[in-house]
Amino acid sequence: TKWITDDDTIVIVGIGCKFPGAENKDEFWNVLLNGENHVIEVPPDRWKLDPHYDPDPDAPGKTYVRRAWFHQKSERMDPQHKYVLDCVHMAMEDGGFTRKLLAASDTGVYIGAMNDDYKSGWNDDLKVTDNYSLTGSSPSLISARVSFVYNLHGPSMVIDTACSSSLVAMHIAAQAIKAGDCSMAICGGVNCILYPDMFVPLSKARMVSPTGQCQAFTAEADGYARGEGCGIVILKKKKQAIADGNKIWAEISTGCNQDGREATPITAPSGNQQEKLLEKVYSGNRINAADIQYIEAH
Repeated sequence: TKWITDDDTIVIVGIGCKFPGAENKDEFWNVLLNGENHVIEVPPDRWKLDPHYDPDPDAPGKTYVRRAWFHQKSERMDPQHKYVLDCVHMAMEDGGFTRKLLAASDTGVYIGAMNDDYKSGWNDDLKVTDNYSLTGSSPSLISARVSFVYNLHGPSMVIDTACSSSLVAMHIAAQAIKAGDCSMAICGGVNCILYPDMFVPLSKARMVSPTGQCQAFTAEADGYARGEGCGIVILKKKKQAIADGNKIWAEISTGCNQDGREATPITAPSGNQQEKLLEKVYSGNRINAADIQYIEAH
């Protein structure tokens, strides 16, 4: 990698993750190396599949999806809260950051999350609601819980921009570091699938793959596959990371825009706007495209 010399360059100094088939980054790396596919049929402890399934995409109240990527189920607290706390701790260990080191620091927390299946489940039976139900099920508390547990005083927020939530969270975190709102940021995304509700409208919109497989950039692409898990990275300015002796995983550059009304319907992507955003990121950060090792594409 050719290091960018700009003092505002943002780098990743810690990583933590939980995904299907992997409880940490090392196991996830092995999943990638081995080309493992952990898509499975909906487990019976999530919901009874047959009453909600119909291969006909137009069948009222039904989904044509039988498979997805699942991790594990938790009780009493939204699993998304637990996943984030677990992965934040792993990212801190990976980067060599202790609780004592981060306590009362201006470290920010930016988490992308778009689903709140767990909250929907509690609403089915109000008799089980207690004083922990609000803080244990509210998506807005995901980032606040991290700040509370580790006593972090920087900005803390949950961001929902649908499928781009975690990417936008990283962008906002990077901008916050550059603006001086925080000297370091914990950011990433999380998702849990606890109920079949969302599969139904996604099936009607023909957005999800009937086979439960993403086949991006191919003629066979027939929708995306839903999955659950959590990924966390810790960001810093490169200059500060070098001064602090941190391990540097990678340099990152981010950008953000919107399609406006260039594409129809509202869910359709605009190739023109995506091209403009890439050009903006490349030119604004003086990036040579030949030096890029990885691009997150949706």
